[in-house]
Amino acid sequence: MKASLKKHGLIVGNVDDHCLVYSDCWGVYVEHQYASNKFKAAIMELIGDLPEPGECYHYTIGADKELVQEAAIDYPDPFEDWKRAKDFAAITPMFLTAWPHEYLVFQRHSDLSFLTAKRKLSCDVISASELDHMAEGMPRRPSMLCSVLYFKNETTIYWVHTESPETKAREVLFPHMRGISFFEDDWIDQEEEELTDLKEEAAEEQLPY
Repeated sequence: MKASLKKHGLIVGNVDDHCLVYSDCWGVYVEHQYASNKFKAAIMELIGDLPEPGECYHYTIGADKELVQEAAIDYPDPFEDWKRAKDFAAITPMFLTAWPHEYLVFQRHSDLSFLTAKRKLSCDVISASELDHMAEGMPRRPSMLCSVLYFKNETTIYWVHTESPETKAREVLFPHMRGISFFEDDWIDQEEEELTDLKEEAAEEQLPY
């Protein structure tokens, strides 16, 4: 969060009984009652007091290194965006290194194309200690809308923007992987597959599609 605040600014809101925090390429939307004191303290260390209910602000660092606060009126509705995400992706057992970043490799279900996302911003970005210990972990198959991955459990939505793979991977590596599907049974742990099926059944019951 500190790096995002310095580079692009940070939007923090208290909306619909959720804590909304996002920047240019990632965001998190968590029910207040499940956001740990550690998570809230990390935000307050950067911006001071949390916004009041119904408030949302854009925070940046000014020329004199002072914190600048402006009202943010146009902010996303992560739950509605997640509902519109009809596609999904698999986290492949690969990652790429392009200094200074490491990238996870995802495969989109609809066309089996490969996408990458910064490892530090993707899966496990929110540790169990940041959220209520009774809540379920983040799914290993995020939903996908355009180029954005949505990791959702019963209390939290986390999203991250994917990136086009670097040239060598796009032109040399991935063409050799055409025809490989990381959605096939032999790539899926049986326990994970059963858990995914249960989540998909629950989602079908909750959503109007």
